[in-house]
Amino acid sequence: MKKNIIIATLTGTLLLSALALSPDVLANEYDNAIQENLNKIEENENKVHNLEGTIQSIQAESQNTEEELTAITSAITANEDRIAEVVERLEKAHKEMKDLQEEIIELEVIIEKRTEQLEKQARKIQVDGQTANYIDFIIDAESLSDILGRIDVVSNLVGSNRKLVEAQVRDQEAIIEKGKQTEQTIVQQNALAAELEGISEELEQQSLEKEVLVAQLASERATAEGERQRFLAEKAEAEKAVVELVDAREEASQAAREAQERNRAEAARAEEERTDSAAEAEVSVSSSETVAAASNSSDQETVSANASEQSSQETTKPTAAPAPTPAAAPTSTGVTWGQISTYATSVLGTPYLYGGSTTSAFDCSGFTSYVFGQAGVSLPRSAAGQYASSQKVSNPRAGDLVFFSENGSRVSHVGIYVGNGQFVGAQTSTGVAYTSVNTNYWGPRLVGYGRY
Repeated sequence: MKKNIIIATLTGTLLLSALALSPDVLANEYDNAIQENLNKIEENENKVHNLEGTIQSIQAESQNTEEELTAITSAITANEDRIAEVVERLEKAHKEMKDLQEEIIELEVIIEKRTEQLEKQARKIQVDGQTANYIDFIIDAESLSDILGRIDVVSNLVGSNRKLVEAQVRDQEAIIEKGKQTEQTIVQQNALAAELEGISEELEQQSLEKEVLVAQLASERATAEGERQRFLAEKAEAEKAVVELVDAREEASQAAREAQERNRAEAARAEEERTDSAAEAEVSVSSSETVAAASNSSDQETVSANASEQSSQETTKPTAAPAPTPAAAPTSTGVTWGQISTYATSVLGTPYLYGGSTTSAFDCSGFTSYVFGQAGVSLPRSAAGQYASSQKVSNPRAGDLVFFSENGSRVSHVGIYVGNGQFVGAQTSTGVAYTSVNTNYWGPRLVGYGRY
């Protein structure tokens, strides 16, 4: 009988041990799947960060190229204005040349007439001796005043001829000078026009090259944007898978714990039944031995009867029932990820906005306040306030808050820990998204964990 009790006890112990190990094995399977998706999230997040850097670089280069293209376009416009101005001056110079040629023709006619007149006067002086006539004209004067008057007349005649000759020379020189100036102007303007045409062609070539570069950069940016969207979609799928796996792990763990409790209760009942059976068997054996002793001797029978009566009285004497063990008062275990995961995941991708606390935009403490508020738990509005009023824990679990500090003196960021070194929060670069506690950025800034 003792052997049966020992075997039953050992069997129950092994059964309980097996039940105790099952949730861990099950949790490990979920943890491996969760970690695999978290690694995928981190990998895609790194790819997205790298692509964002590439996109920013392309955008900066594209902006510089567009600015250069704008400058080239302005230079082309200015050059075209200069060309138009040069063409206008050329047209004006050609018109001046045409007017000058007409003027030259007129001056040549005048010069020719003056030449004929001068030659005629010269021949007359030679033939008629006009010089002697001038002298005779003065000598024949009747008075001094007449002499002076005749000298003025002769002087005027001679002066007129001299002026005529000077005008003749001056007009000829003017024609030559104007011709030279006009020809020089035309040559200069033609050279300038040719130079501007060359500059214009060069600028057009530069403009074409910049336009090609802008188109190329736009294509590269579109490709990078497409890859970024693809990685974001893969990251979102992995995040969704993490949420589903975490929920499934919680459900499976809860189911395993409930099954474990049921098995423990059944094992305890079985153990109690076996103990009761053993006690009944021992009482039966004792009664049989008492009857046999009574049949051997009447004296002994009397004594045995008295003893039996005394024993019976002692046996039937009521014993006090053990006081029931009071049930342990339920302890507050804090908010779990299973209570708030639906509210947190429903706003994944919501953009970051300082001071934001609605589903249109969140900052870090606005996000945690919103999620916990949906579960009926009110949090302080700031990250520092949430840290100050939380219950600090050194062994965090999914559903606890995780806190960070930029300068080491004041808590400046908060997120919701989801397990396996990951948390979800409103980040300035990604909005509401999953990331790792131990990245190169967040790891050095970690302050600790708090529970509500």
